[in-house]
This record gives sequence, structure tokens and C-alpha cells, in this order.
Amino acid sequence: MHLDRPMSYAQALAEGATPGELRRARHPYRSIVSPVGPDEDTPEMRIANVVPMMTDTSVLTGWAAAYLQGVRMLDGRDKHYRELPIVIASPEAGQHRRRSDIEPTRRSVLPGEWVRFGGVNVATIARAAYDLALDAPDLREAIVSIDMCTSSVLGHGRTTLANVRGLLERHVKTRGIVKARKAVELASPRSASPWESRTRDVAQRIAGIETLKVNVPVFDLHGNLAGVADLLDEDAGFVIESDGSGHREELVHADDNAREEGFERLGLFVSRVGSVDHRDERALVDRLASGRLHARMSHQARSWTLKKPDWWWRWAPGRRWD
Repeated sequence: MHLDRPMSYAQALAEGATPGELRRARHPYRSIVSPVGPDEDTPEMRIANVVPMMTDTSVLTGWAAAYLQGVRMLDGRDKHYRELPIVIASPEAGQHRRRSDIEPTRRSVLPGEWVRFGGVNVATIARAAYDLALDAPDLREAIVSIDMCTSSVLGHGRTTLANVRGLLERHVKTRGIVKARKAVELASPRSASPWESRTRDVAQRIAGIETLKVNVPVFDLHGNLAGVADLLDEDAGFVIESDGSGHREELVHADDNAREEGFERLGLFVSRVGSVDHRDERALVDRLASGRLHARMSHQARSWTLKKPDWWWRWAPGRRWD
């Protein structure tokens, strides 16, 4: 037998596995065997290792459910890049045991809140977003979860804020519901990354820059695209560019620099925020406030516009940002 997927010992034996094959396999959980390979820590394999333990009445939810349905920005790691547990909704008492990387919950999952996906009960993206917001360690991470599950600019699986609000109205007495309700009102379906969402929350809720536009195309007065600003305070002429870990790659970094120079040539003031900057929130807030003040006091002639030229509507890549 060739072990090509995680399964229980009993199933592996039934399919012809020998004791030697079972000894050579990985053993991610008691009574589960899994093939040995280079992809042991990928989100896909982490989820696959849990599936054989699920029953007909349990439902996979949280980041794992969202990831399976295409929300790839939620990959099972937190902002410190530590692995998050896989959450299984199991209303029956004691059906799943809590482990370091498996978190059972007894929250009820109602009809219409889950789908059958690859032979497994999986929460809808809206329900996954709801559970993620409830379980988030704070309001900011709840916002991140809802942003990523509703993003219209990433081109991946998504739900709508209306669907998440519907779940919040349907389940009224649940731990974490107040935080989740606040998060859905602060969420933006135009966010393009978790770090962008975190930066927006700091800028809006902590630094008090409440008029930010999210991922808005900026043009010069001749109709040329200068770039898509991550966050823009239009009145102040202030752009905040959010850099996640991927922005340090050479080609991406070069594109970022070119876009920043294009904004500055048009008279916009740009502040760049990386994940490292979030380690000192007070300093970040002060820098954003200072940058906005500088932008407001620079008195440069406005040589940019948000009005989309005619060619924009014929340019296929532009649809992502509409």
C-alpha cells in the first residue's frame, strides 16, 4: 500500500497497510498515520491530519474552513507567525479532546452555516469569519479576520459583511459577541492583507485618522496611474503604505519604492509602515500623526486626482480595485 493521505490506523490496515509501513509513517495524532514528505507543516497538511478524527456531526471552522474555501491570507499563523489551532465545532460534549493545535468548541452550528466540502463538514466563510472574530485575542485581530474573509480585492474566496452581520444577529448570546460586533463595523472589504488591516486600525482607531480611503487608485492630472495607495487621507494628501514580510523581497521592494516616488512627485506625503513598526505602537501612532500634520502643512499644489480616466474602465487589471 502507498499511504497517500492521512487516515486512521484502522482505515490504513483495512486498505492493506503493513506494520512496517505504519511504523515508517508520521503519527501527527494518536491513532492517525500520515505520509512522510516535505509538506508536513503546510496549512493543507495540518488540516488533512485533523480530518480523519472528525465525525459526521463535527464541523471544521475558523481559519482552516476559510483557507479551504480560498481565503489564503488566513494560513493558520498569527501576527507573530506562530501556528494557530484548528477549530472544530463539536456541540456534543467530549467529542474532541483539546490539544495544542486542535481547539474544540461546543458552539452550535445552525443549518445554512456549513457546507459539505471534500467529504467534510466545513463552516461557510461567513461562519468561519464569525468564529474567528469571537476567538480573536483582541479587536484588531477580529478586524483582520473579517477583512480577509470579505476582501473584494484579493480575488479569492470571500463572503460579505452583510452575511457576517446576519450571523451576529442570529447568535446573540455568545462569548466574544461584543468584540465581533465592533469588528464588523470597523472592517473594510477593500483590505489587501492582514498587516494593512492592522495598520489601518492603528491609524484610524488609535491615531484618530478617521477619513482613510482603502486601496484607492491615484492619478496625475493627465490621467496616468501613479499607483494604488494602501491608505489615503484625501484631505491631508497623506498616504500610508503598509509593508508585510513579503514586501522585503527585492522585486516587490523596487515596485514599492517606485510607487512611493510617484506619489511624492505629485505632492503626496508618504509614510511606510512595516510589521516591525507595530512592536512599538506608541511610536507608530506618533509617526503617523506627525506625517499627517506634515502633509497638511506642506501647502503643495494638488497635482493628483482620484477621478478615474476613461481608459481605466477598459483596463482589465483595474477591475480589481473598483
